[in-house]
Amino acid sequence: MSPYADSLSDGQRRQFRTYAYASTWLGCFSDVMLENSAIILLFLAMLEASNTLIMLSTGLAGIMSMFLLIPASGIVDRIGPKRVILISSGIGSFAYLLMAFAPFMGKSPAPYIVCLGCLIFGISQPLCTAAWNPIIGSILKPSERADFFGFLRFSYYILTGTIFCLLGFLMGEKPPLWLLQTAICITGILALGRYFFIAKIVLPAHERKAYDIRKTLRISVKNGLLVGFAVYVCFLSLAFSAIMPLTLIYLKNGLHYGDNIIQILSSSAIGGSICGFFLYGRIVRLLGIRNLQIAIHFAYILIPLGLFFCGENLPHVSLLIGIIMFSGNFAFACFVTAFSQESFALARPGNITMDNAFSQTYQMIGTACGRTMASLLLGNGVLAASWKYWDCPVTNFQTIFLLCSGFAMFCLILIFCIPSVSPEREDHYNP
Repeated sequence: MSPYADSLSDGQRRQFRTYAYASTWLGCFSDVMLENSAIILLFLAMLEASNTLIMLSTGLAGIMSMFLLIPASGIVDRIGPKRVILISSGIGSFAYLLMAFAPFMGKSPAPYIVCLGCLIFGISQPLCTAAWNPIIGSILKPSERADFFGFLRFSYYILTGTIFCLLGFLMGEKPPLWLLQTAICITGILALGRYFFIAKIVLPAHERKAYDIRKTLRISVKNGLLVGFAVYVCFLSLAFSAIMPLTLIYLKNGLHYGDNIIQILSSSAIGGSICGFFLYGRIVRLLGIRNLQIAIHFAYILIPLGLFFCGENLPHVSLLIGIIMFSGNFAFACFVTAFSQESFALARPGNITMDNAFSQTYQMIGTACGRTMASLLLGNGVLAASWKYWDCPVTNFQTIFLLCSGFAMFCLILIFCIPSVSPEREDHYNP
């Protein structure tokens, strides 16, 4: 329950929801550009970064989130969510502007400066996440949450997917460096808009309070079902997190497609997210949460396996990869939404903030480790640059796809850690 939301009129809550939407619409470009778009990867390739460094850049934000999600909740309690959003927006904007101006700092250090920007941006994400939840919790009634979050995710993926797809058509096969710099710079400026609209939301006076991380973390650790589910999510994220960015690098440096084609294909992946978020509720009602989560796991096995067979000699390979990327992000959208749903179901009353931060931290550990391991495999020469099966050439990119598929299959041994698969437990579970 939110007593403050109950004290607001319908018009005030509607206005505050509009401010929250606008805040996300401006701030989401920075999140989506790093996670789902090819812009940063193509920018690094233009700066002659190695495949290892390009792949590593996709995991740096996850590394920061891995360490900061839990402390960020304490920072919000101490200084208030609005101030944290201001700090987060400033850090995120600075990070993107730093990346945009990296080429002016010299050819050799430029790729590393871009990676530093990715790392700095990773600081802003957990701060924003920790501050966003109490803000939205204050202005929404429980009955308004489902419609709000459903429209929010659907709308910002429609917005970013459309813009990035148009950018793909405009940029051409070999776009000039200044065009990508401009796109990154504008994204950095838009990141400040997140605070501009959040500042317009009137919140109850913040009461500074001590946050006992040890006590709340101890409660989370004793929640056995939550810990088991977090471990499952960690391992499955490790298996799949590298797939989408690795596919974009494979298109660029393995199949040698033009930058415009790669950006358009990355937009098809955003389209998968749009459909996944939009249809999630209907799919859950049709299949049930248990069957959906099992289907997601098998999708995580089959999607990288399909990419393994997408060699350069395969007819219409770009179309097939586009379909697989769409399917991959569709599955990922269902995965993160189901993950959020189960995390709230497993959280103990009075410890929701820490329990959610605990499970999200495990997800970030899997994401960061998966992408970092893929980066190391590309760069240290462990994998053969090419080999053959049935006289078909296979690159090291395809080998990593096969390894990810095999590891996701291995993770089937943890499937009973999903609470919906084996709900007859004595632990707290309130779906």
